Amino acid sequence: MWLGLVLVVLAVLFAILGVVSGGVFTIVLVPLAVVAVVAAVVTLMSARAAGVRPTLTDPPHSPPAGRAPRGTAPPGEVPVTPEEYTEARQRSQ
Repeated sequence: MWLGLVLVVLAVLFAILGVVSGGVFTIVLVPLAVVAVVAAVVTLMSARAAGVRPTLTDPPHSPPAGRAPRGTAPPGEVPVTPEEYTEARQRSQ
Protein backbone atom coordinates (compact mmCIF):
# COMPACT_ATOMS: atom_id res chain seq x y z
CA MET A 1 0.00 0.00 0.00
CA TRP A 2 2.75 2.44 0.87
CA LEU A 3 4.45 1.73 -2.45
CA GLY A 4 1.35 2.89 -4.30
CA LEU A 5 1.33 6.10 -2.28
CA VAL A 6 4.97 6.73 -3.18
CA LEU A 7 4.22 6.11 -6.86
CA VAL A 8 1.29 8.53 -6.79
CA VAL A 9 3.43 11.22 -5.15
CA LEU A 10 6.18 10.70 -7.73
CA ALA A 11 3.68 10.79 -10.60
CA VAL A 12 2.23 14.07 -9.34
CA LEU A 13 5.73 15.49 -8.89
CA PHE A 14 6.75 14.48 -12.43
CA ALA A 15 3.52 15.91 -13.84
CA ILE A 16 4.14 19.25 -12.13
CA LEU A 17 7.76 19.29 -13.30
CA GLY A 18 6.67 18.40 -16.83
CA VAL A 19 4.15 21.23 -16.99
CA VAL A 20 6.68 23.71 -15.59
CA SER A 21 9.43 22.60 -17.97
CA GLY A 22 7.23 23.06 -21.05
CA GLY A 23 7.98 21.40 -24.35
CA VAL A 24 6.34 18.15 -25.34
CA PHE A 25 4.88 17.59 -21.87
CA THR A 26 2.85 20.77 -21.97
CA ILE A 27 1.78 20.53 -25.60
CA VAL A 28 0.93 16.83 -25.90
CA LEU A 29 1.01 14.80 -22.72
CA VAL A 30 -0.84 17.11 -20.33
CA PRO A 31 -3.93 17.43 -22.57
CA LEU A 32 -3.90 13.66 -23.11
CA ALA A 33 -3.76 13.12 -19.36
CA VAL A 34 -6.65 15.54 -18.86
CA VAL A 35 -8.72 13.69 -21.48
CA ALA A 36 -7.93 10.34 -19.82
CA VAL A 37 -8.90 11.61 -16.36
CA VAL A 38 -12.14 13.13 -17.65
CA ALA A 39 -13.01 9.89 -19.48
CA ALA A 40 -12.31 7.86 -16.34
CA VAL A 41 -14.48 10.12 -14.19
CA VAL A 42 -17.36 10.08 -16.69
CA THR A 43 -17.16 6.28 -16.97
CA LEU A 44 -17.14 5.90 -13.20
CA MET A 45 -20.09 8.25 -12.78
CA SER A 46 -22.16 6.51 -15.46
CA ALA A 47 -21.38 3.08 -14.02
CA ARG A 48 -22.43 4.21 -10.57
CA ALA A 49 -25.59 5.78 -11.94
CA ALA A 50 -26.45 2.51 -13.69
CA GLY A 51 -25.79 0.53 -10.53
CA VAL A 52 -23.17 -1.67 -12.16
CA ARG A 53 -20.78 -3.17 -9.63
CA PRO A 54 -19.07 -6.25 -11.05
CA THR A 55 -17.08 -8.33 -8.62
CA LEU A 56 -14.84 -11.36 -8.89
CA THR A 57 -17.47 -13.51 -7.16
CA ASP A 58 -20.11 -12.93 -9.86
CA PRO A 59 -20.79 -16.05 -11.91
CA PRO A 60 -19.75 -15.84 -15.56
CA HIS A 61 -22.50 -15.29 -18.09
CA SER A 62 -23.82 -18.51 -19.47
CA PRO A 63 -24.46 -18.84 -23.20
CA PRO A 64 -28.12 -18.76 -24.24
CA ALA A 65 -29.91 -22.07 -24.45
CA GLY A 66 -30.47 -23.52 -27.88
CA ARG A 67 -27.97 -24.01 -30.66
CA ALA A 68 -24.29 -24.17 -29.89
CA PRO A 69 -22.12 -21.29 -31.11
CA ARG A 70 -20.87 -21.56 -34.66
CA GLY A 71 -17.80 -23.75 -35.07
CA THR A 72 -18.52 -26.04 -32.13
CA ALA A 73 -19.63 -29.62 -32.24
CA PRO A 74 -21.22 -31.91 -29.67
CA PRO A 75 -18.61 -33.73 -27.54
CA GLY A 76 -19.10 -37.04 -29.35
CA GLU A 77 -18.38 -35.50 -32.76
CA VAL A 78 -15.18 -33.63 -31.91
CA PRO A 79 -12.16 -35.12 -33.71
CA VAL A 80 -9.42 -36.06 -31.28
CA THR A 81 -6.63 -37.68 -33.27
CA PRO A 82 -4.80 -36.21 -36.28
CA GLU A 83 -6.40 -38.81 -38.52
CA GLU A 84 -9.89 -37.80 -37.39
CA TYR A 85 -9.02 -34.15 -38.07
CA THR A 86 -7.88 -35.07 -41.57
CA GLU A 87 -11.02 -37.06 -42.26
CA ALA A 88 -13.27 -34.29 -40.91
CA ARG A 89 -11.53 -31.70 -43.06
CA GLN A 90 -11.80 -33.87 -46.17
CA ARG A 91 -15.52 -34.38 -45.49
CA SER A 92 -16.08 -30.64 -45.11
CA GLN A 93 -14.44 -29.78 -48.46
